[in-house]
Amino acid sequence: MTTPPPPPGTAPTRPDPVLADRVMDALHLAGLPIAHGGHGPGVHLRPAEPLTDDDHCHGLTALHWLPSPRLAHAAATEHHQQPAHTAQQLVVNAVQHALTTALPLLGVTASEASTLWEIRVTDAEPLPRDLTAPPGPRPSGPEPIAPGIRPDVITAVHRSATLAGLPVAHQPGDPGITLRPCLPLDPDDDTTGIADLGWNPSRRLTAATGPAATLRTAIEEAIRPALPVALGACGLEVWWRRPEGLPPQLRAYGPSDNPPIRR
Repeated sequence: MTTPPPPPGTAPTRPDPVLADRVMDALHLAGLPIAHGGHGPGVHLRPAEPLTDDDHCHGLTALHWLPSPRLAHAAATEHHQQPAHTAQQLVVNAVQHALTTALPLLGVTASEASTLWEIRVTDAEPLPRDLTAPPGPRPSGPEPIAPGIRPDVITAVHRSATLAGLPVAHQPGDPGITLRPCLPLDPDDDTTGIADLGWNPSRRLTAATGPAATLRTAIEEAIRPALPVALGACGLEVWWRRPEGLPPQLRAYGPSDNPPIRR
C-alpha cells in the first residue's frame, strides 16, 4: 500500500484514505472509539508529520488518543505534574501503548514514534473475509456488568472511564470495559461487591467462533493492561492480582482518594 510523494513544498492535508479506512476497521474491531474531526474522546487519525528533514512520511497515518474533553480542558489549564495534566499523560501513554499491541493483531503495522506523542501506521493487510461481513444479531452471553457488583464500584468505573474516554459495555456483546465477578483466591479473600475488569472488542469479534475467537481473546489481553493505568489515573482504585496458576484479576475497588478532577 504505497502513495506517491507530494510535489515539492507541499504537505499532506489528510491521511491516505485507503490506509485510514483500514485502520478505522481495525479500531472498530478492537472496540475502540474514533475521534472524528479531532474531537475526543477516541483515536484521532491525521497525516503523519516528519520527525526530521529526511523523514519521508507522506501517506502514513498518525494516531493519537484523545481523552474526554473535560480531562483535556482541565489538563490545559494546569502546569506539568499537576493532577489533571499528569492524568492525561498517563491515559494517553497507556492507551497508545495498547494500540501498538492490538493493531498488529488485526493486520495493521503500528509503532510509537520516537520523538512525537503519536502512533505511526505504515501499512495494513486486508482483513480476513470472516471479519468483513456486517455484524450479526447481538450475541447472547453474560451481562457485561455482573449482578452483585457494588453501586459505588460501578459508578467509579463509569466516571473514570468517561474521563479517560474509554467505553463501558452495557449490553452483552457491546464493546468496552466489562465488570465481571471477582472470585476469591483464598478463604480470607473477601471479594464481595468488587469487580474484575475485562474488555469486550466489537460485537463481530465477541460473537466469533473458530480462529476469530482466539483473536477476540488476544485483543482483550492487548487492551486490558492499559485499564489500570488509565482508570487509576482518572480516580479509580484498581489493582492487579496475579495468582499462581490462575488467570490474573484486575480488581476495581471503588473511587480513589486522589481523583484528578474533584466534583
